[in-house]
Amino acid sequence: MVTGREISYRKFSETHPEDVFELVRVAVPDRIGPREITVQIKKAMVHPCDIGCATGLVNGIKLPAVGGFEAIGVVENVGESLVNHYQLGQRVHVCATHIFGSWKHWVGVWRDYCVFPPEALVAIPDQIDDEVAAQLFVNVMTPYAMVKEMNLGVDDVLLQTAAGSVVGRVMIQLGKIFGFRTLNIVRRRETAEELQDLYKIDSVYVYDGNDDDRNIISDKISQDVGSAPIKYAIDAVSGSVGRFCLDLLSPGGVIYYYGALSGDYSVNVDIVTHLCRHDKLVRGWSIQEHWLRNTPDKVKDEYIRSIWSLLINKKVILPPIGETYALEDFYKAITASQRADKRGKVMLSCLG
Repeated sequence: MVTGREISYRKFSETHPEDVFELVRVAVPDRIGPREITVQIKKAMVHPCDIGCATGLVNGIKLPAVGGFEAIGVVENVGESLVNHYQLGQRVHVCATHIFGSWKHWVGVWRDYCVFPPEALVAIPDQIDDEVAAQLFVNVMTPYAMVKEMNLGVDDVLLQTAAGSVVGRVMIQLGKIFGFRTLNIVRRRETAEELQDLYKIDSVYVYDGNDDDRNIISDKISQDVGSAPIKYAIDAVSGSVGRFCLDLLSPGGVIYYYGALSGDYSVNVDIVTHLCRHDKLVRGWSIQEHWLRNTPDKVKDEYIRSIWSLLINKKVILPPIGETYALEDFYKAITASQRADKRGKVMLSCLG
């Protein structure tokens, strides 16, 4: 009997989610259903949402669960009704929540082998390398889907936090492609200088929620945009930084809150001023919950094809992966992924 390793958890912890994961060995099914595919996982991403799942604050987690949202691998076995659609050894991107169709429960990807329905797989073009393909969904689809949903175009202005993240960097590049301007907030001076140099932009601001800097940064942003309204904003930080973005948003604007990297899950919204007087629209946004559940498969397929094209033609370039850890070193990988000064995304290396 073939066995494989997986990083699983049997309980939640809102305060110390990194401590609930454990490495276990399980049997790999040698017989699968007609609409199932066994994938040998090669490389898996370590995202903030992966740790968030272990807090119990994410929908669709059924204990015991396996960690990990997205990965790349190769097809190991194909159910009889799918043999004309997938080839053994074919490279595929896999997702814990089915990209196509309707998903109910996460099927985590931090493991050596996993059995998926075809709705969870995306074929990878030959021109895309593994480290880029593994980031398809969280790092690239997130900003791309937001751009499309907001209908951002020429002369629009988008304010974003966590601009030094891969999502933020992709959004800057999408701004150049679609013609909208990005106002980019980061928490470290070194990151600001890197973004200014790499993407040839001036609109990068260092702000970490400190009240002493709030008015200075606000005045600088207002001076830079002039009379142009800030009608769009996205925030992955929450807390005081999230409130700062809401204050800067122009009347009639919309802000998407899609993360809480600060650890503060709340944003202080002024019902009278923000919502009633200034008609600002506040929305929560998540790629797996909001977008996957509400987007037709035809649109998903169209966006995936567009993203592959952007990556193949180097119109969007992802930063190199920072550190790669063996699957058994998952705790080190999780710890590294949470460091404020990490250089690039963290990845787990599974079989192969």
